[in-house]
Parts: sequence; structure tokens; C-alpha cells
Amino acid sequence: MTQRYGSFAIAFGSGFAVLTIEIAGARLIAPVFGLSVVPWTAVIGVILAALAVGSHLGGRMADVGRIPLSRVLVVAGLTGILPIIGAGLPWVARDLLGFIPGAVASALVLFAPSVLCLGMVVPYLVQADTESLDAVGRRAGDLSAAATAGSILGSFLTGFVLLPAMPLTVLLGVTSGSLVLMSLYTAHLLGSSENPTLLLAALAMPVLGAMGGSPPDTLFAEQTLYSSVVVTERPWGDGQIVRELWQNGGSSSAEYDDGTPAHVYAQASLLLLDAAALYPDKALVLGGAALTLPVALRSRDHRLKVDVIEIDPAVTELASTYFAYGEVSEGIRVVHEDARVFLRRSEGGYGLVYLDVFDHLLTVPWTMVTSEALQAMSAELSPDGVFMANVLSPLEGPGTEFLSRFRATLDEAFVDVRLYLTDEALDPGATQNLIVVASNDLTVLPELDWGQTTIKSGGRPLTDAWAPVEYLQAKVFAQGLRWR
Repeated sequence: MTQRYGSFAIAFGSGFAVLTIEIAGARLIAPVFGLSVVPWTAVIGVILAALAVGSHLGGRMADVGRIPLSRVLVVAGLTGILPIIGAGLPWVARDLLGFIPGAVASALVLFAPSVLCLGMVVPYLVQADTESLDAVGRRAGDLSAAATAGSILGSFLTGFVLLPAMPLTVLLGVTSGSLVLMSLYTAHLLGSSENPTLLLAALAMPVLGAMGGSPPDTLFAEQTLYSSVVVTERPWGDGQIVRELWQNGGSSSAEYDDGTPAHVYAQASLLLLDAAALYPDKALVLGGAALTLPVALRSRDHRLKVDVIEIDPAVTELASTYFAYGEVSEGIRVVHEDARVFLRRSEGGYGLVYLDVFDHLLTVPWTMVTSEALQAMSAELSPDGVFMANVLSPLEGPGTEFLSRFRATLDEAFVDVRLYLTDEALDPGATQNLIVVASNDLTVLPELDWGQTTIKSGGRPLTDAWAPVEYLQAKVFAQGLRWR
């Protein structure tokens, strides 16, 4: 009976570890691939494939009996540190293979080896725990259920507790060390032998994870419930010191020492408002990050009241601690809620609605660029109100397909839509910031001496039922991502 309960504990632990590796793995490659459907699909698909192969091999290896399960778990623990020591691989894979193949290759190299070993656990335990063919089905079912129960708890505990509680590399190190400890317990339970010095390796793995620290320009790094966030301070190309907030690898806010925006899109947006002589009294900013743009809007006109919708309260705390918002918060109200939920209950009346919700280097959350979402934003405007948004896209090549589809969607939601360039001297094949300015009244926006894109609406508008945003924006990577 002791061996049976011990087998259940091992199966449970292996299932827990699989989900920890899966969830932490998606976060690990987020700085390179974001947290869109692309990396999640790559990680989930690779892990399921590794489990299937592991189960297939495990059944045959268990019948042969030459390699004990404890050795398999040792390999699982040792390969579990691959994401720590190979943290630079996703960048190389993306550069060499492209966006989608790079995500798959990264998951294969970093996560498949350890998960493949964990897929062998249940077949081994079934073979060890079965004394009669009459009971093999029940034993297999019970052990599979224990592994699945471990995965269920692992998904909730990792996502809601462990990720926010410790650095990502430490979590992966703890997981690897736990697998090595589990190998020692398995050796004791099933009567095989393992070198007791493995205990030292198990204790060293979390330390290795802690040593995988942040670059010297990092002021703060954390895994929140919503994203991987980092605050850095470093000189930019012009020599000025810039403090940045990074979310999932993308620079979502950037400020100079005096608190003014460093990002081109924020600077251009303020200049466009000035050029058009637009001075709303109430603004809605969807996506707060470090609140650099709301602070800049208030500095431009102190009469302006700004409502900011930011889903992650931890990010707002960072804005208060490390950025200008900590000193200039008057007139800015931050609501911690999903933007689509807020739009359903808002009473509107805004003179300016600014969509600023980039999820990664290029992508925006697809839920914020559909016809339904944009029409809800359009309804928030006062009769003479203006909608603005920042979009990243090249101006030629296959990477423009998202911009064409997005413009078609904008045309459904607004009467007058314009896409302004932030730098007319840029190579049209380079990915660049474009500022959307739209209104529901043809008389609101004046004609400006400011360059606009020549890309027209094309294709079906994006909808909640069909918005292949990640696929469309992956074409930017396919044509060769460059910024100048």
C-alpha cells in the first residue's frame, strides 16, 4: 500500500511539473514572441507532442527494465535547466527561422526534453504497480488521474501564486531541483539506487536560477498575473538617459529624465493634437503602462481630465514608483479593468479616445482591434471627439496586410479616418510608428501639412469571430523586420 500511494505522489508530481514548465515556458519566451496565440500554440503543441512520445517510449523502456524510472527523472531535472542556460536561444531562433518557426524551435529545444521524460512516468508506474492483468486497467486509470490532478493544481498554483511570487528562472530552477529530489524518492520506493550526491544538484538548481539575473541596466523585474514586466534605465542613441517599462519584451513606456515621452509615437501624437488645435476637456486612454502618455496629455493642458484603463495594477504601482506619474498624478484616474469590460458600461462623452495597448514588439491584443471593439470606442466619443491610436507597420511588402485589414475595420467604425506618418524620411520597408486619427464628423479634423500613408483599406474587417491578428503581423517578421 505504501508503494501504491508513493506511485500516486510521483504521478501527481510529474503532472504538476509539466504544467509549471508549460506556463513558465510561455512566459520565458514572451520577451521574444509575446504572449499571443503564436507562442502559446508552439509551447502547448510541443509539450503535448513530447508527452505523447514520452508515453510511447516509457511503456517500452519500462517493459525492458534496463533504465530505472529514477534515472529518467534525473534526466528530466537536468534538462529542466535548459531554459535557464539557453535563455538567448529564442532570439537566435527568431532571427534564423522567423517568427512562427522560431517559436516552435525554441519550445522544442528548451522544454521538450524534460517533458518527454515526464511523459514516461505513468507507463513506468503502471508497470511497477500492476501485479495482475485483471487490475491493469484500474491501475493505469488511477495513475493517469493522479498525473492529471497534478497538472490541474499545477496550472492554478503556477499561474496564480508561483509566477508572481518568484523570478521566472528561480521557479524553473526549483522545478528542476524538485524533479531530482523526486528521482531519489523514486529510487527508494522502487528499489533502485541513485548517487546521493544528486541531493547537492537538487539544491544547486534554484541557486542557478537565481544567478540567471537581469542585465545591469535593470531597475526592477517581475512576473505579474498579466505579463513579464521590467524597468530599465539606459542611454539611447542620442545619448540621453531613458527609463523604460517593458512588458512581454516590448517597450511600452519610455521617459526622459524630465518625464517627457521618449517614444516617437507619443511625441508625434502630441504634435498632431497641437497642429489640429484639438483641446478636449476629457480623455480616455486604453492601456496605461507607465502612464507616460496620460501625464504628457495633462502637461499639455492642465484642464484635461484623463481616465486610464489599465488591466494590471502592478504596472500602475511601477508607474508611481519609477516614472513621472508618481509626481504628477492629479487629474488622472486609473481604472484597473479589461478595456472591453469598461467600454460596455462607460457613459462616454470623451473628447479624445486613445488606443495604446500594444502587447509586444508589434502586436496589439486582437480583442482591441475588431469592428465590435472600435465601434464601442467610437460610441465613447463626444460629437466633435477624436479617436487616436498607435500602430506599427511597414509601408510596403506583405507586412502591410494587417494595416490594410485594420484600416478597413476603422472605416466601419468612423466617418473620417487618417493614418499619419511619424517620420517621412524612413525607408517604407521599415517597420515604423503610424498614428491613426479618426472622427465621426467630417468637419472636425482639419487638413494638415503632415504626411499620410498611401495604404488603403483591403480585405474583410476584423471581427470578434475572425481576427487573425498574430498571423497577419507575423508577415512583418517574414519579410524581414527592420526599424530604419
